[in-house]
Amino acid sequence: MSIDKTKLHKRYKLQLPSIMTISINLFIGLTIGYLGPFGSYEMPLFNRLSYWVILIGVGHFIYSQTNDLFNWYLGSKIKNAIIRFLLPSFFGALLLTFFVEYMSHIYYESNMSFYENFLFHFPKVFILGLVLNLIGLLLDKYHDSHNLLATKQQDHDPLLNNFFNRLPKNLGKELICFSMEDHYLHVHTEEGSHMMLLRMKDALVELKSYKGFQVHRSWWVATDAVIDVKKESRKATLIMKNEMNVPVSQKYLPLIKEFNHF
Repeated sequence: MSIDKTKLHKRYKLQLPSIMTISINLFIGLTIGYLGPFGSYEMPLFNRLSYWVILIGVGHFIYSQTNDLFNWYLGSKIKNAIIRFLLPSFFGALLLTFFVEYMSHIYYESNMSFYENFLFHFPKVFILGLVLNLIGLLLDKYHDSHNLLATKQQDHDPLLNNFFNRLPKNLGKELICFSMEDHYLHVHTEEGSHMMLLRMKDALVELKSYKGFQVHRSWWVATDAVIDVKKESRKATLIMKNEMNVPVSQKYLPLIKEFNHF
């Protein structure tokens, strides 16, 4: 009887922003609000700051979700890279312009009609969205190249190759975590899950060069797969990118201090 339990999760998952992302958006919003561009300097300071913090935060959420949704649904259907870049920017700008209209109605007294206001704001929002998406694209390419370099370095590690040779090839090499279940390991990657016959201590030896660490007697996590940390007095739980919750035992609590950006 086969113990292969491969599970591919291809549903779209809403990715909520991390605390670091929220902090960056808050800083940008407060900075722009203090400077008061596009005539907003005439507003009282508190109104100006709240206006730009809300606008930057909602704008980031709209553009990030629009990009993720388009890549998830149309990424493999549209081959032209320029169209794949422009489409989410265009629809993201449409959604954000409606929100800008709503915010302007609350914070400004405008004599223009909704149609005139929309035509006035949409080009600016669209251009801003293109710039933000271009920056995000460049950051993604840098991250991909960094991961590719790390993967090439790992390919020369025979112990690490031993570990991945036990996994089905369709699960890739992007580990998230694994847990010990009797004499088996339940391994989770970005593409699914698999049960393998391997002792925990042997897996830790083989994964010595992989960026990750043990957080519990029966749990190991990949560092880059941790998206959040929930802390409760002497306990902690790691939230992984596949939405799994991994417990951290008291013995390993000092290790999670490296996640100081959460």
